[in-house]
Amino acid sequence: MNLTPHPPAINVVVFRFSGPEDDRIEELSADFVERKTVCPLGGGLGYLVLQPDDFDRVWAGVDAGDAFGTADAVLYHLGPDVRQFMHRSEDFIYGWVGADDEPEFERVLLLQVVPRPHLVEMMKRRAEQN
Repeated sequence: MNLTPHPPAINVVVFRFSGPEDDRIEELSADFVERKTVCPLGGGLGYLVLQPDDFDRVWAGVDAGDAFGTADAVLYHLGPDVRQFMHRSEDFIYGWVGADDEPEFERVLLLQVVPRPHLVEMMKRRAEQN
């Protein structure tokens, strides 16, 4: 079920330590996005494995409805290229999907950062001009 007409700019899968082995993390993250997305597929893919206490704090923040603070906390750890999505609620929608029934990892979170319509239109105009 797509809740937005546009694919996310980035999808970030957050695992609780101990997450997938390094050689499987990208494959498992992409699979999780495909199964749990609420948007059309697309956008970048990031993933993060947090220590149990840190993951539990993010989970509790999401559960309490703090989409922005929890998104900023996670995006910060993914480096400077991803930090461009922080603190920009006027341009992006930050959506979280949680799953507490994942057989291999129990709890997993998906953050989807979706561009708002005005940003999509601006990017289309720029592309047409170039």
